[in-house]
Amino acid sequence: MTASFLGGYLFRLSLPWFDEDKPPGSLSSQVSEQAIHRYIEALRHIEERAIFSAPAGNTQDLVASSLKAYLAQEDPYSDFLTPEEYIKFKGIGSSRYAGIGLDIEKRRNGDIICYPVANGPAALAGIKPGERLLALDGIPTPGKSLPAVAAMAAGQAGTEVVAELADLSGVTRQVTVTRSAVPAPAVSEYTFRSVRIIKLPYFTPNTRQELHHLLASWSEKDAIVIDLRGCGGGDFYAAVDASMLFLERGEPIISVSSRTGVRLYTATMAKQRPAQRVFLWQDEFTASAGEIFIAALTENVRGTSVGRTTAGKGTRQDIIELQDGGALILTTGYLITPHGTQFEGSGLAPMHRVEKSTHDTEAFFSKIAALIN
Repeated sequence: MTASFLGGYLFRLSLPWFDEDKPPGSLSSQVSEQAIHRYIEALRHIEERAIFSAPAGNTQDLVASSLKAYLAQEDPYSDFLTPEEYIKFKGIGSSRYAGIGLDIEKRRNGDIICYPVANGPAALAGIKPGERLLALDGIPTPGKSLPAVAAMAAGQAGTEVVAELADLSGVTRQVTVTRSAVPAPAVSEYTFRSVRIIKLPYFTPNTRQELHHLLASWSEKDAIVIDLRGCGGGDFYAAVDASMLFLERGEPIISVSSRTGVRLYTATMAKQRPAQRVFLWQDEFTASAGEIFIAALTENVRGTSVGRTTAGKGTRQDIIELQDGGALILTTGYLITPHGTQFEGSGLAPMHRVEKSTHDTEAFFSKIAALIN
C-alpha cells in the first residue's frame, strides 16, 4: 500500500487555521465549555474507577478510542488518527516505509476490498481482486479508515505482514506478504486485439501529466479507450485536472455540497481537446475519483460509458491536522455531477451495459466494437 492506494477516498489536506471553503470568522468553536468539562470529568472517573479501564495514565488512549468509536458510528469513511498513526501514514511512500502493493476500497458496511497491484508483493503472494481484507498481523481491519489500514500495512522493506482474507464465498485464509517498494505508474496502457487501451487504476497528482503524454502519441484514426474498471479512487484534484484534458474551458466537472454551500469545479484549460471518440470502461468497483472522471466526460457529451453501474462512492474526505500531531479524517461533502446527480450509494449507470462475464475484457471490447461500427 502507498499513499495513493486509498480506494474510495477523495482527500484534501485541511489545516485547522485555514479552510478555503469557509468564510472568515466561521472557524470559532461551537462546543460549550460545559460539555468539555463533563467529558473530562467522565474520563477521569472511567480511568480511576472502571474495572474494565486500563491503568491510570492512559487518558489519551481513552480519548482516541472514544473519538474513533463516535466517528465510526456516524460515518464509515471518517476516523481519528493518533499522532503515531498519522506520522506513519504521512511517511508512506517515503524511503522509511515500504508497502505491499495493494489498492483497497472501503464499503459502507465497513468491509475492506482488495485490488492487488500487478506484479506487486500482494499479487505475488496470491491475494486476489475482490477478496475482503479481514486483518493484518491479527488486528481486524473492517471498520477502520483506509489511511489507518494503509499505515498498518506499511513497514520496513523486507519485513513480513500476515493478511487474513475472505473470498467471495466467505472462505477465509492467511497469506504472508513481504513488504517492498512498489513503483506503480498512475497511467499505463495495454493492447487487446490490436487496440490500444489506457488503464487508469487510481488518480494521483501525476495522472494528468502521464495521460497527456500518452494521448500525444495517439493516432487520430483510433478511438480512445480508457479502462477504469477497478479504479478505487484517489486524489480529488487529480480527477478534476485529468478531466480537463477532454473538456472545453468553462464546462462543469463536479460540484461539492458541504455545510458551507455548493462549490462548482469547471474546466480552466484553453488547449485543444483530443478529437477522437472516447470510450470509458466502468464496473462495480469503479469509485470516487473514477466516477468524477466518468461523469465529467459523459455528461459533457465527450465520452461514452460502457460496463456496469459504478460503486457509488460520492463523498469527499478532508484530513485535518490537529495541534498535538494527530489528525481527523472527516467526510465533508457530497459529490454532484454536472447534470445534478448525487451518486453516493447509487453509483453511475453506464450508457451501454455489459453483463459480468468470465471473459470480461472480451465482452467490453465487443461492445465498443459494435458501437464504433
